[in-house]
Amino acid sequence: MLMRIRVFKEQGLSAMVGFLSSFYDRPDRIVKFEQDLLPLLTDASLTSTTPNAVQVDPDRTFARRYDMAEYLHGLVPRLGLADPIRVPGLWAWLSLLWFDQLAPITKGVRKIGENAKWLPESGWKYYRHLVLGAYWIYAANSDHPERAMALLHNPPHTPGELVGQLAATQDVAQSKAAIGAATSLYFDMEKGRPKKGAGGSGPGSPRRLRAVIDQFDRTFDLQSLTEQQLLALLPAEFNRFNSLRSGSR
Repeated sequence: MLMRIRVFKEQGLSAMVGFLSSFYDRPDRIVKFEQDLLPLLTDASLTSTTPNAVQVDPDRTFARRYDMAEYLHGLVPRLGLADPIRVPGLWAWLSLLWFDQLAPITKGVRKIGENAKWLPESGWKYYRHLVLGAYWIYAANSDHPERAMALLHNPPHTPGELVGQLAATQDVAQSKAAIGAATSLYFDMEKGRPKKGAGGSGPGSPRRLRAVIDQFDRTFDLQSLTEQQLLALLPAEFNRFNSLRSGSR
């Protein structure tokens, strides 16, 4: 089944907040698409159409955030919206469309989390949104989206540590060098998974990478650096992950 992409109005956003709030008291609530979601997604008093009619598959499932973002990158630019990233009703609508896979049942309950995961916040905090966050990272690296695989390899409902570390700061998130360096350091493209030990908060960790890049941002123009230049600047604590340094593998 395909359906036309729509955008939540303010009334729709309020209705969605009410829907999400119902899980705080009943995390084991049963949700049926046609009964509980479809009326919200199609109600003309809650939603509006986009300038161009574009169909989306509500039954499509995604193994990775990358797959979801890639699919949407083929749809969203065709909607006719001047700046779709700044249309919160679009992303809230899409997140409700795929509610089942964005809030999967685990041990009989759904973990909804904070509203920012479902309704984009203003300013730079929209990176926290489960759908928009993945789409923005993919779109910002659309010339070579695999560059961002370290931030997009997780399932759609689990953004991962690197997203919180690198996407939270605009200068870093918009730096292709920083995003590419993170993937080079922490993701094994051949195996399709993070490298062993690529986590935590110790030397060479993603948290330390964020701190080091923040320091670089005071001295260098992150937007003008290449990935290789940034990797070459990293201190020795990253050597075990850094392919430019001996003994990094």
